[in-house]
Amino acid sequence: MWRLRKIIWRLLGMDYQIMLLKNDFTLLKNDGYTQKGIGTYDNGAKVWRWTNTPLIIGKFCSIAHDVNFIVDEGHHTISKVANFPIANNLFRKDENIGSISKPVFFKKFKQKEGIRIGNDVWIGMGAFILPGVTIGNGAIIAANAVVTDDVQAYEVVGGSPAKLIRMKYEKEIVDKLNTIAWWDWDEEIIKLRIEDFYGSIEDFVQKYW
Repeated sequence: MWRLRKIIWRLLGMDYQIMLLKNDFTLLKNDGYTQKGIGTYDNGAKVWRWTNTPLIIGKFCSIAHDVNFIVDEGHHTISKVANFPIANNLFRKDENIGSISKPVFFKKFKQKEGIRIGNDVWIGMGAFILPGVTIGNGAIIAANAVVTDDVQAYEVVGGSPAKLIRMKYEKEIVDKLNTIAWWDWDEEIIKLRIEDFYGSIEDFVQKYW
């Protein structure tokens, strides 16, 4: 596969190594540290990471094209003095940072890491999800939103930074939907009950609550 890629890049007149080095992201479908639930799909989402911290995505999520998951801060915030990641960049090839081993050094500092997404979440095209964020079940993230804080279940958020636009349902319905947790049903059960998904939310909740 790699040999084939080399040939393709050469035919296109590009240095394939330079092209790869320009990209710090991995496609979501290829990211080895992402956990996805059944039914979840994406249309070319990207994962930006500099650590192996997990990205956890629930079941039956819909993730549009060019969604960006930034799963850690790249150590830009651990220094109180500099925004630049001095320890990472200046000691890139060293085993120690000063007199301390790299793992011990970085263990002393905390940064925002990891993203956790619930079930049945819809993330619109071009959205950015920043590290440390948790998104609840049934939430909707508008296109091009920049999500910097947690999003509660069934909230609809948008903007930069993302703010609450509205609740998809009133609290009583939200609580009942979270308890019903249709995303945990067997796929065959969902198929048998498909017509109920396309009726009113009140009828659905009343039937399965």
